[in-house]
Amino acid sequence: MNVISVIVLFSLILGSTLASEHKKHHHDDASKSMSLNDGKKWEVDAIMRKNMLAIHEKLEKTKELIKTNSIKKDDYSELSDVISTSAQSIATNCKMEPKADSTFHVILEDLFSLSESLKESNKTKDSIKQLTHALKKYSKYFNQNF
Repeated sequence: MNVISVIVLFSLILGSTLASEHKKHHHDDASKSMSLNDGKKWEVDAIMRKNMLAIHEKLEKTKELIKTNSIKKDDYSELSDVISTSAQSIATNCKMEPKADSTFHVILEDLFSLSESLKESNKTKDSIKQLTHALKKYSKYFNQNF
């Protein structure tokens, strides 16, 4: 196994562990439902804003490569890495109130799942669509629009 593969594998294991620990730490009984903050979008902190923007920007670059038929397998891997790293950063630095946290965990679970599916060549097209949908869902509940 080469060094890059080991690093990627370690990152995925660490990311899954962090997300699980974060979820367990904050809300063992959290449901999969999403809610607004009394009819308003939840505010986002600087860490969440920066990391979700990084995912959005990398997704848009990837979509442009798809449109121009210049996409390569490495481009999907890079998008996967950005998603994983950004989601890990958000999970590690979470300071949201429980209802916002529970709502974001629905998105967070999608992000970690999509990060994995982007590594499978037969799932990349669907993963791009699902990621686009996940970011739209995020923008519906959180005060950051894409």
